[in-house]
Amino acid sequence: MKKNLLFLLVLMIGCTNTKKDAPVKTMEYGTNLDLKKSDSLQVVAIVKDFFKSFDERDLQKMNDILDPAMKIIHHNGATTNRKEMIQIIKETKNWWPRTRKLSEVEFMGTPDMAVVGVLNEVIFSLPKNKTVEERYRETWIFKKTGKQWKPVRCSYSKIMVDKHSEEVN
Repeated sequence: MKKNLLFLLVLMIGCTNTKKDAPVKTMEYGTNLDLKKSDSLQVVAIVKDFFKSFDERDLQKMNDILDPAMKIIHHNGATTNRKEMIQIIKETKNWWPRTRKLSEVEFMGTPDMAVVGVLNEVIFSLPKNKTVEERYRETWIFKKTGKQWKPVRCSYSKIMVDKHSEEVN
């Protein structure tokens, strides 16, 4: 009996100690669980694909991923559309290599609209072994046309503080 309990405990620890992507927290208006799982996986994959193409400066793939009417509200308040964003990336001279970690992914949706929230942590590798870390909270809004999801709006904020306050300084 004790051997079986010990074996079960070791098996449970071994099975839970593997590193995987964090599960997507999902909330959906409606009760179709299959829809929720498949749609959340699809839109989160689109966000990951977008950042992969962004980091690699794969402008054609970015163009394919984003809706033509895509609106991006940047952390500094500037707003761009798909065409403007691709042109900005094309013209950027100091494009530093980077690594990116997306976490704290959340999904909420209906059959034709979805919202994805994500923590985006980027580490830029600059010359002379210097690195700069930037952290952002992002909200992506998707629209489903036919059977295809397209991001139509993204708004992100740079994380400047860890605790919110309403105090006026």
